[in-house]
Amino acid sequence: MKNKMFIWVLLSIILGIGCGIAFPQLMISLKWIGKLYINLLTLIALPLIFSALVSAITSIGNVKRLGNIGVYTIFYVLSSVAVAVFIGLVLLNLFKPGVGMSPSLILANATASPVLLKTLDLSSFLMTIFPPNIVEAAAKFEIMPIVFFSIVFSIACISVGETAKPVIDLFSGLRNVFVKMIIWLMHLTPIGLFSLLGSAAAEAALQNNLMHSLESMLLFILIFIIGLFLQFLWQLMVIKFITGRNTRVFFRQASRAMLTAFATSSSMATLPVTLHVAEEQGISDEVARFILPFATTINLAGTAMYEAVSTLFFCQILGLHLSIYSQIGVFLASIMAGMGATGIPEGGLVTMVMVLRSVNVPASAISLLLPFDRILDRFRTVVNVWGDLVCAATVDYFVKKPYKVIAANNPLSKHQENFKLITSKIE
Repeated sequence: MKNKMFIWVLLSIILGIGCGIAFPQLMISLKWIGKLYINLLTLIALPLIFSALVSAITSIGNVKRLGNIGVYTIFYVLSSVAVAVFIGLVLLNLFKPGVGMSPSLILANATASPVLLKTLDLSSFLMTIFPPNIVEAAAKFEIMPIVFFSIVFSIACISVGETAKPVIDLFSGLRNVFVKMIIWLMHLTPIGLFSLLGSAAAEAALQNNLMHSLESMLLFILIFIIGLFLQFLWQLMVIKFITGRNTRVFFRQASRAMLTAFATSSSMATLPVTLHVAEEQGISDEVARFILPFATTINLAGTAMYEAVSTLFFCQILGLHLSIYSQIGVFLASIMAGMGATGIPEGGLVTMVMVLRSVNVPASAISLLLPFDRILDRFRTVVNVWGDLVCAATVDYFVKKPYKVIAANNPLSKHQENFKLITSKIE
């Protein structure tokens, strides 16, 4: 089925570009089909993020499990995702691939409004996170209050205990339902892609801007892949200089999970392989079985980077200047949206809608990425799975470290080891 879908997507790309150049007026008149597809993506975004975060956090089981393992895991995940988003924003600010591209490529009859965020102080930031009406915030597609509400709601569910289990099961089931809806929606991708790409190519052809647009898109893709490589590189340094593991052995064993991730485009589908790799690497069973399922749904650094660089790329196309405060807003929104993107193929496309809303970029901008998203999704899934394994190895190191220090400082430990060696030889 996946091979057939890939063929259909490839055909829709070729036909969309070809028809856009040959029949520009016709393709522009069919733009509404692509707009409908974008609306369906937008429709699922908010409930998916909420249910995915609640499901992921409540999977911890109880507050006591948020001991050393939980604290180390959450700290690593937040740090990893934040570094990924920071790398992406720095690269986009340096190379500016979107400057000079035609705004009509992504507007689709929408309008781009100036970014309203001018100042950032503690009081206004807190008021944004804690609005008086969470339903109104949801209607405005404000991601920060929704994410923080879901976190507090999840911790409350864990604290309540057994009586909250039906609520936890409900949101876990809702997450699975929305994942299924996204999978169904992906079957409509060739139709939506044909309309969106065809109308974009038609408008670029009419404005004699097609070649420049393609060059800018290729530059954007190259920048994103470089960003993913840098994310991979600093995590490899963590393995070498913090955990003290052999990087060659670690990479060789992790490569099986990474290849599976590239083939499936799904962190969830790769999870059984990832667990097996963690066992081969000597990561304790308690750490691996807690961290890897949790990290699979929330440690999506590659996805968060993708959403951040895409948003800034669209702003450059539209000529919207983002101040440092606005980019901090994109930074935070990308972290939260990336953590709620789940581990399914193209989940990042859905949650990207929330990040675009944070800087007043129309959701129709996503259409520009659709032709390339399938292959880019595979690369960012590889980085996500790699990050999960690095997270497990790092947390395992810090959890075991106090025991290693105690053993090293214990004068009897060496004699005990010698005694075990002697008795084993006698046996």
